[in-house]
Amino acid sequence: MHQLAWVRLMVARHPWAYWLAIAVAAAVIGLSASQALAGVDASRRSWGRQQAVWIATTAIEPGDPIAAARREVPVAMVPLDALHDAPTGDVARQHLGPGEIVTNSDVVADGSAALVPDGWVAFAVVASVAHFAPGDHLAVFSGDQLVAAGVVADVGESELMVAVPSDAAPAMATALLADAVVLALAPPP
Repeated sequence: MHQLAWVRLMVARHPWAYWLAIAVAAAVIGLSASQALAGVDASRRSWGRQQAVWIATTAIEPGDPIAAARREVPVAMVPLDALHDAPTGDVARQHLGPGEIVTNSDVVADGSAALVPDGWVAFAVVASVAHFAPGDHLAVFSGDQLVAAGVVADVGESELMVAVPSDAAPAMATALLADAVVLALAPPP
């Protein structure tokens, strides 16, 4: 306690010493922050050239509009099919996480038909839509037979747009006409 009293007395008699200590502490903190920022810049430069890409700002589900910001990243991290133009009006073909670089294969033109894979066809299936979302993978059954593996292309008020491979389209149409379609969620292939 004796030393604390001595410090108080010193500061009361010599206020310039207090302000000198504050200035020295501020200078030390400023210098260390400056060195830390210089280290970050040096690390960034060590990766080489930078390239501007579009990066997802939030988690994006299939069929949702793309929310992305333009950022500079090292060229070594840029995928070959990275999106170069702003994704305005485009929707996601697949799930995107926040901070993920948006590629051409992640983006489709707006509309449910855009979520139908190439070589596939989509059918409207009356179903409880609360359990499904665009991009969900399905197993389509008719009775005890597997009709096809499919994907949800769009969700309406009381029906789903279910995309299936073209070779399974006749079986799907027959099952729909017989009102015998059962949809089951399935893991991605």
